[in-house]
Amino acid sequence: MSELNPGVPARKPVRMCVRCDHITDAPVVVAEVHQDSGPGWNVYACPECAPHFPPLPDVLDLLRRGHRCGDGAE
Repeated sequence: MSELNPGVPARKPVRMCVRCDHITDAPVVVAEVHQDSGPGWNVYACPECAPHFPPLPDVLDLLRRGHRCGDGAE
């Protein structure tokens, strides 16, 4: 059921797989596209194609790594 509309079934997400172009109702996020201006977006794959993509990096790991490799400024 939908949280916003009790009694109305929740709609399943439907996306196109970036690898095989098939429509899937079980999309897996395989990439995040960021922009300088405006919102970014997610890139989806079907469950069968998702293992062909590298795992998404953990944002906290990227921040820690950037802090260690920075220019020395605190």
